[in-house]
Amino acid sequence: MILEGKTIIVTGGASGIGRATCVLAAREGASVAIADINREMAEETARLVEVQGQAALVIEMDTSKKADAQRMVEETVGTFGTIDGIVCSAIKLVPGKLEELPEEDWDMVMDIGLKGYFLCAQAAGRVMLEKGSGSIVFVSSIGGVQAYNGAGAYSVCKAGAIMLGQLIGVEWGGRGVRGNTVCPGQVRTPMTEAMFKDPEIAAGRAAVVPMGRVGEPEEIAEANIFLLSDRASYINADFMQVDGGQAESKMMHTPGRNWGGKKMNYSTSTVPNITNKQKEDG
Repeated sequence: MILEGKTIIVTGGASGIGRATCVLAAREGASVAIADINREMAEETARLVEVQGQAALVIEMDTSKKADAQRMVEETVGTFGTIDGIVCSAIKLVPGKLEELPEEDWDMVMDIGLKGYFLCAQAAGRVMLEKGSGSIVFVSSIGGVQAYNGAGAYSVCKAGAIMLGQLIGVEWGGRGVRGNTVCPGQVRTPMTEAMFKDPEIAAGRAAVVPMGRVGEPEEIAEANIFLLSDRASYINADFMQVDGGQAESKMMHTPGRNWGGKKMNYSTSTVPNITNKQKEDG
């Protein structure tokens, strides 16, 4: 078990990627503090953690409030004695065109998904800096490396999370605390479920991924847990795209011809069939 004996905090741990991260952390031997504004769902996650044979602590909080972030740390240390890592995954998605986006919608996303990441990482990071070891993982998105139109402040928020993770790694890495970011692609979670209920949208989202499918929360959790663990001891100030190749597949969706001169048929294949003769012809 790669997190045996460790204590991990997960913000946004009540559902989706956060819940999957809590359960996998427990499976890998960690005690888990589940921090979320939704106590009822966080308690459901706690039961799933306990099924794995590990202790769970539910902390009802607003991650965008400094006092709540400090209380999160105090309750975790009071219960488990220390903090070895934190995964920040709390977020809200408020769609909207930029020219119509209300200020309060911009602020909500940025307060939870960027300011909240900073406050929680800062509070937990102080404990880890004092003991000289720890790992901080932010859950961003490929929307943080590519503009996600119609999603309001989401892309800007997620891009900021990537930079914050890199900054933490640069400032704190020499003091034993690593900072990294995971960038999921298309993942079916409670936040995105409304879109996936539309069969056309679900099929379209899978079609733009080279692997031909969207991801599962558990697959993103695997990356989070790896970065928390000592197996990632030399990975710092980095970001990992866990997206089935979507962010790097832009050329697959650009109209053109394959090596045989025929038009690409994107409905059946996105990979040109290159024969040995065509390779020799260069």
